[in-house]
Amino acid sequence: MAHRRKHKLEDRALGLAQDPAQEIAKTPLHVAVKRYLDVVEGLKKPNTLRKYKAVLNRFLDFFADRATVKSITADDLNDYMVHLKRKKNPGSNSVIHNMIIVAQFLKKQGRGGTTRTIDLPQAVTSLPIEYTDEELKELFDACTVEERAIFTRFLLTGMRDKEVVHLAWSDINFALNTIKVTAKPELGFYPKRWEEREIPVPRPLLQLLEKHPRRNGCRLVFPSPAGNREYHLLDKCKAVARRGELNEDKFNLKTFRSTYATRMLRAGFDVRTVQHWMGHKSLETTMRYLVPAKDVHERLDNIQIAGILSSVALNA
Repeated sequence: MAHRRKHKLEDRALGLAQDPAQEIAKTPLHVAVKRYLDVVEGLKKPNTLRKYKAVLNRFLDFFADRATVKSITADDLNDYMVHLKRKKNPGSNSVIHNMIIVAQFLKKQGRGGTTRTIDLPQAVTSLPIEYTDEELKELFDACTVEERAIFTRFLLTGMRDKEVVHLAWSDINFALNTIKVTAKPELGFYPKRWEEREIPVPRPLLQLLEKHPRRNGCRLVFPSPAGNREYHLLDKCKAVARRGELNEDKFNLKTFRSTYATRMLRAGFDVRTVQHWMGHKSLETTMRYLVPAKDVHERLDNIQIAGILSSVALNA
């Protein structure tokens, strides 16, 4: 090891080898971005790669006049952040998301900490949206038998849309009342963060799935009409809402997932358990769904405070 280090130092002294940090510093900006995205492509999923490409291509467009990463200062990054906010007036969270990806890129180029002095906007934590019992009844009343099986599946498992698309019959254990989220490498599907998981499900859902028809030669539970992966589940959801004369803007697949999370927590399941069922990376993400119940007005109206609420109601 000492001999190898000595030879490297001698090579550098003779100009035969360069310090990696010096090589990075001299790398043209567009080349550095391309190399970084090549690495992302090998490690991340296609959707993540698309996001990184979009963010870093915007970054390249803004700094088109810069030769290398080293020439970008913290003040330049502040200007870039202001540019992001002005261009399309995105929300604070979108700006923060862009800057996080930029910071990750810069760190790999030996510029870690460059973004620390940037005054990022305050992140907005939105309340999770959930379906009411009435909305769910109206939606399911408008469903066909097949659609009822699909959307009950979303509601009672909290699975992501791609997880439902790639659900195979072998993932369902009718004896143990569980459904697994498993990788399907031959289909190019891997669970988020590459983590498989098992979700216990209510028996009524499995009874629906037991009656669900199986297509010969197809292992997918909800295939397309041609027997391939069905990527139009959101369109199906919107179509059901239109058929039931509901506001289709209110209905989407992600809200089934947040409804599942809030109801599991409200039912008394501990946060760590729900975190596993949801496939969340952090406990903090799951705790966002610890929201108060909304069906409280009838009980609130029955609250009696002597001499105050009763007289207010009489005088109204």
